[in-house]
Amino acid sequence: MKRLSVKQVILYVGGILMCQMSWMGCFPLIPAFFTAVCLEDAARGALFAAIFTGIVLFVPIAAAVKYLMAVAVILVTIKLFEWAEGRCTVICAAASASIATFTMSLSGELLNVRDSAGLAVCALEAVFVFSSIMIGTRFVDFFMQISIMPQKEESDYYQETKLGNYADSFSGLSKIFSRMSSAQRGLSTEQMGKIQNELTGTLCMNCNQCALCWDKEESPMYSYLAYMLQSLQRTGEADEEIVVQMQEYCPYTEAVVQESIRIFEKARLNLAWYNRLLENREIIAQQLDAMAYIMEDCANEKSEITQENRHLLAEVKYRSRERGVIVQKPHLYENKDGHWQFICDAYAKNGSCISMKELAKAVSAGLERGMRPHRDERAMVSPQGAVVVFEEDTCFHETHAVARMVKDGGHVSGDNYSFLEMDNGQIAMMLSDGMGSGSNACKESELVLELLEKFLEAGFSEETALKMMNSAMVIRGEDDLYSTVDICSLDLYTGCCDLYKIGAATTFIKRRDYVERIESSSLPVGATHRIETGKTKKQLEDGDILVMMTDGVLEYLKAEDPDLVMCGILKNLQMRHPGQIADAVLEEVLERTGGKAADDMTILVCSVWKK
Repeated sequence: MKRLSVKQVILYVGGILMCQMSWMGCFPLIPAFFTAVCLEDAARGALFAAIFTGIVLFVPIAAAVKYLMAVAVILVTIKLFEWAEGRCTVICAAASASIATFTMSLSGELLNVRDSAGLAVCALEAVFVFSSIMIGTRFVDFFMQISIMPQKEESDYYQETKLGNYADSFSGLSKIFSRMSSAQRGLSTEQMGKIQNELTGTLCMNCNQCALCWDKEESPMYSYLAYMLQSLQRTGEADEEIVVQMQEYCPYTEAVVQESIRIFEKARLNLAWYNRLLENREIIAQQLDAMAYIMEDCANEKSEITQENRHLLAEVKYRSRERGVIVQKPHLYENKDGHWQFICDAYAKNGSCISMKELAKAVSAGLERGMRPHRDERAMVSPQGAVVVFEEDTCFHETHAVARMVKDGGHVSGDNYSFLEMDNGQIAMMLSDGMGSGSNACKESELVLELLEKFLEAGFSEETALKMMNSAMVIRGEDDLYSTVDICSLDLYTGCCDLYKIGAATTFIKRRDYVERIESSSLPVGATHRIETGKTKKQLEDGDILVMMTDGVLEYLKAEDPDLVMCGILKNLQMRHPGQIADAVLEEVLERTGGKAADDMTILVCSVWKK
C-alpha cells in the first residue's frame, strides 16, 4: 500500500503540472487527465483538490471557471453512471468529458467571439479530450502496474529446494529397500544342509549306530536322507520307497521321518515369513516412491510468470474495471503442462455484485487466451472482495451417464463407480467390481474407489495411486476379497485418454465409423503385491463415445465372443446422448438374457465434444 500511495502522489503532482500546458488558449489536458485518473478509482477527493490547485496557480481566471465547471460535471457524470449501472466505461467517461468540455468552451465562445474559428477550436478541443482519455487510461493503468508486481519470495525458492531434497531422500530410501534380497520360491542348498545337520544332531547323536551310518563314506544314509528331504520339499510327504530302503539301515526310520517333517515345516514357515517380509519391504519402497513423487511434483508444480506478463495483467485490470470490478494483487502461473492460472483479489465497485462470467470475459481478453473460473469458484463478485482463481479453458467438454442393475435376488450392487473432476483439466472415470455380489462386494469396491479418489485429489498420478491403493489392500490381507479397477483419465485440453485396467472388463470407444475395444488380462486389486498398471493411450476426437462396463454385462451375452457382440450393439446405436446409450445397451443385454441379471451390471458412458 505504501508504494501505491506514492504513485497516487505522483499522479496528483502530475495533475498540477498538467494545468500549465495550454494550446491556443485551451487547457484540454486538465479534463482529460482528471477523467483518466478518476477512472482508476483513486482518491477522487484528493485528485479534485490537486486539479483545483493547478487551475488556481496556472490557469487564467476566465478559463479556470470553465475547466472547474467541466471537471465538476465530469465527476458528477461518472458517479451517476456508477450509481445507475454499477460501472462507468472508458468510452462513456470520455464522451461525457468531451461533451462537457465542448459545452463549457462553446458557452465561453458565445459570450465573447462568435466566429467559425472559435467554434472549430472548441470542437478540436473536445476531440482531443476524447482521444486523450481513451489513450491516457491505458498509460495510467500501465503506470500503476509498474513495480507493484509481487516478486518471487526467496522463501518460496527455499521451500521448493527443500521439497526437492526431501524427494531425493525418499527416492534413495526406496532404492535401498528395492535392492534387498529377492523372494525365494524354495529352500536353498545351504538351508537343506542345515536341516540335515539339525536332524542328525537331534536323533543320530544318541544312537549307537551313528558311526556306522555317517562315518563311513559308502553308507547310503546320505543319499536316502537327501532324497527324502527333496520329496518333502516337492510334495510335503516323504517318499515311501525311500522310507522302505532307509528301514533296512536305520531302526529309527519312523522317528527320523517325523522329525524331518517337523523341521521341514518349520523351515517352510520361516521361508513364508521371510518372503512376506520382503513383500512388505517392496510395499514400503513403493510408498516411499510415491512420497518422493508427490514432493517433487509439489516442488515443480507451477512457476510464476507474473513479471514477464505485466502488460497482460495491466490489460486485465483495465478490462475488469470496465466491467465494474477492481482487480488487485494479480498473480499469473504456468503449470508443468504449459497451462496458465490467474489468481487475484477482486471486488465489485459501488456496492453492486458482478457476475463471475463477466470477470472471466475480462480476464480472457486481457490474457489473450480463454480463461474460466475455477470449478469451486463463487458465481458473483461482491463489494467485500475475495481471492478468485481462473484457469485456462479446456478445448473439450464431456457429458456422462450411468445405467446399472442389481443381480436378481440382491439388494445391493457389488459394483461402484466414480466421476472425478480434477484441477488440471482432467476427468477421471472409475469403475470397480467387487468379488461376488452383495454388501461385502459393495464395501470392497467402495473402499477401492475411495482410496483412489483421495490419492488422485492429492495430486498423485494414476499409476502411483493404483500402486498405493493395491499396497493398502495387500496389507489389509482379507482373503477372497478382491476388486477389479477400470480407470479412464481424460485430458480435456488435448482429448487424450489414458486407460488403466486391473482385472477389468473390456472398454469400448464408439468412433464415427467403427467401434474400438481395449482389453486386459491382469489380476484384480489385492491379489498380489506387484500390480500390473499397463496403460493404454487413445486419442479421442469430437463426438467420440467411451463405454466402460463390468464383467456382469459381457459374460451373460450368451455368445462365443461377447466383446464382438457388444461392438455390434454399439455400432448399431444411432443416439449420441450418454444416458440414452447406457440405457439402450442395458436393455439390449437384458433382452439377450431373457430379462435376468445373473450378476451385477454397471455401464458408464462418456461423450466427448469440442468446444
